Amino acid sequence: MDIVEYLAPLLGSRQGTNRLRIMPTDEYQESAATATAGVTAAHFATISYTWSDADKAQDGLLLLGGGTAEGESKAVWVDSWHTGPVWMNLSGGVGGDGVLRLNGSYSAPTGPDWGWQIHISPGEGEVTMHNVVPGHDPYQVIELKLVSGALR
Repeated sequence: MDIVEYLAPLLGSRQGTNRLRIMPTDEYQESAATATAGVTAAHFATISYTWSDADKAQDGLLLLGGGTAEGESKAVWVDSWHTGPVWMNLSGGVGGDGVLRLNGSYSAPTGPDWGWQIHISPGEGEVTMHNVVPGHDPYQVIELKLVSGALR
């Protein structure tokens, strides 16, 4: 299945909630969120979304496509809060549970690079993001939960 078919349940504009935490012991901070998923250039999909941090508007964009190997997916991700002025490249695929799991990395101030995971469950209207600190288990940082149906 190509990425456009896979994301079909998520296509359109939706509203929902975004939950953010920095550390695994922190409480989640919730904000209103919106997202629009669409098709571009026939073979690619985009998910653009908005959320806020302490009442400061934030936004992000995922551009998703297939990879060179069967079942592989690639993505480019930008987010006004998380990635700043650079984008992150991610790759992965859909697991047996139907969740698209993408993996990327970013430079840490010192030591080895850290990892980032984005999981997309189109049927559930959910996008989660996980931080991967070297030597520790990944932990969820973001939960974007979208309500079925179009924005009003």
